[in-house]
Amino acid sequence: MSILAVRIPVSTSGSSGSATGTGSFAVAGELVDVYLDYHASAPGSTTDVTIAAPGNPASRDLLVITDNATDGWFTPGAQMRNAAGAAVTGAYTSPVIHGGVLTVDVAQSDALTDAVIAYCFIRI
Repeated sequence: MSILAVRIPVSTSGSSGSATGTGSFAVAGELVDVYLDYHASAPGSTTDVTIAAPGNPASRDLLVITDNATDGWFTPGAQMRNAAGAAVTGAYTSPVIHGGVLTVDVAQSDALTDAVIAYCFIRI
């Protein structure tokens, strides 16, 4: 297996504090790490980022960062479950990108070009 590095820029439009935007990339694999690079003018008290796999049969949020505009690394983890469906304490795995598309949604920001650039590292 190898690691694919993907850059997904998201520009936002709308009113200050409520601007939104979406970026996407077609890929299948496991999301192992994310670096979020926020625009210097993104409001830290309101900006939300959701990285998701729209999926089939259902959408799945892989990473949700709220009220933040500080650049940084984020490592998503999916709680592992046993055969009965109960959570296995302390056991996590990299979330799988279902449906072959990774989306980055930004909400509650200001109208900005490249409000957030998500650098996603995907095991393929």
